Amino acid sequence: MLNVLFLAAFPEDAEKLRHLSEPIWILDYVADNREVLTRLEQTVYDVLLFDFEAGGIYPPDIINTVCRQYPALSIFLLSRQHCCFVEQKVCAAKKISGCFPIPCDFNILSAAVDNAFYNYIRKQEAIATMENDPLYVQLQGKSSKMQEVRNFIMDAAAQTAHVLLYGESGSGKEVVASLIHHYSDHRTGNYMPVNTTCITEELAESLLFGSSKGAYTGAIEKEGLFAQADHGTLFFDEIENLTLNLQGKLLRVIETREFYKLGGSKKYYSDFRLICATNQDLQDMVHKGTFRLDLFYRLDVLHLVLPPLRKHKEDIAYLSRHYLKEVQKTLSREALDLLHNYSWPGNVRELFNCLQRAAFLARNSPVIQTYHIDL
Repeated sequence: MLNVLFLAAFPEDAEKLRHLSEPIWILDYVADNREVLTRLEQTVYDVLLFDFEAGGIYPPDIINTVCRQYPALSIFLLSRQHCCFVEQKVCAAKKISGCFPIPCDFNILSAAVDNAFYNYIRKQEAIATMENDPLYVQLQGKSSKMQEVRNFIMDAAAQTAHVLLYGESGSGKEVVASLIHHYSDHRTGNYMPVNTTCITEELAESLLFGSSKGAYTGAIEKEGLFAQADHGTLFFDEIENLTLNLQGKLLRVIETREFYKLGGSKKYYSDFRLICATNQDLQDMVHKGTFRLDLFYRLDVLHLVLPPLRKHKEDIAYLSRHYLKEVQKTLSREALDLLHNYSWPGNVRELFNCLQRAAFLARNSPVIQTYHIDL
């Protein structure tokens, strides 16, 4: 279903269109054109229907601002005046998708809206397929907050400094780390993700530095993570779980890029890029004495706080539609409202799990309803 924002001069126009479009659109209505930008900031819409006679400020100013800030949005003008006159007034005829009189035939309007929107979708999919750009394939969302994350990824990829990612569980820290590696000069090397909860004190040296044959009973000649990440990227997730002892060993390798295999005397060098992630306040851990201050300063060169989903809820409709497209299902308006009103403590990961569960429960229906959603 398409998300449509209708700026209407008269409420009866909005109610009539809402009734006609209910099976195929989720229609929101505002009466003052000054509310349009506010709504667009709060929710991701696919289409804007703009009644030229609605109240507010000078309509061309609003339309040109919308065109500038939301270039992907399909805009249709509605007016009781002659459409050519309205288009000339707007001075943005090349930016709008069409103009219709009021009243108009809904079937004709609906066909034009569908055509404009799906042309845009096909164009975007063609671009994504042609360029195979993981920045948009793996990191989905149209909000300004997600664009800020993409900008950070590209800025960080152009540098070699260490990166520290903050974010709640499920907010996409590992996706961001892998994308920084993908666009950096280290992409020719390995990307080595490690969850530090799996690194025990006993196995840490062998895992990180490798081992020499005979270093301990059953030990074989083996490369560690630092060696495997030479000319590549080493990603430590949940860095806060490292013991103080392991933090000290990590600090030394960061400073010198040198290490010894367990049980060996030969010095090795590794040119790795380090990215770390945490869902904890490391500065607070420093004050409590559970995280080394010198290591914190070494890691916190470039840092990003990933926004939780509740801070960019305008992406929920887009994320849901993209996810459900694979199983050929859509959300009812009430189901989408339910998703919008939830706080999502598990973030995008929780949203996708919820949609997967709902799609299974709605396996005999093309539309997911509220009773299919378990929150």
